[in-house]
Amino acid sequence: MAGFARTLVAGAGRPGPGTVQLVTRVLGALVAEHAPPPRDAPIVLAATDHCLSAVAEFVAKCEDTTRRLRPSVSLALEPSLLLGRFTVEQRWAAPCYALVTPGGAGASALGWATAAVGSGSVPAAVVCEVVHGQLAGQATVLAVAALIGPGGVGTSGVHAVTEGLDAGAFDSVLLRAARGEEVGGT
Repeated sequence: MAGFARTLVAGAGRPGPGTVQLVTRVLGALVAEHAPPPRDAPIVLAATDHCLSAVAEFVAKCEDTTRRLRPSVSLALEPSLLLGRFTVEQRWAAPCYALVTPGGAGASALGWATAAVGSGSVPAAVVCEVVHGQLAGQATVLAVAALIGPGGVGTSGVHAVTEGLDAGAFDSVLLRAARGEEVGGT
C-alpha cells in the first residue's frame, strides 16, 4: 500500500514570479530530507490555483490599453515552468507532469501518484501542490510537497520552509491527506 513518506514540506510566499523560487525551495527541501534522493521518482505538480491566477493577470494585462503586451507575458500561463528551475538545479531526469483541473488538481495528483506507487509502476513519486489563499490579509501562495512511497508513514506535522507558516489557512489536499482526512480522487 502506498502512503506518505515521513516528511511533508511546505512554504509560503507572494504570488507571481516568486512562485518558481518557492516551488524550487520546497522541492529542494523535500529531496534533501531523503538520502539518497529518489531521482527516479516522477514529479506530479497540481497547479490549478497558479494557472487561474496567471490567467487573471494575463487578461488584466491584455485589457490594459496603456501598456504594451510583451510576448513573454504569456509564458506565465505555462505551469510546467514552475518546475524548470528545480529540475535544472537538481539535474532531475525523471518525468514531470503538471495537472490543471476544474475544482483543483491536488486530489488527481495525489491519486495518480498513490496508484502508480501502489501498482509498482514507479518506486516513489513526488507530489507538489501550489495553492493560493489569504494569510494575514495578504494574497499568498503555498507550495506543499510530499514523497509518496511504498508503505509510507502518515505525517502529523509539516516541515515548513518559511518560519511561522500557518498552513491551516490554505485548502491543500496534501495537508488534508497528511492529517488523515478524506480527499477525493485517492
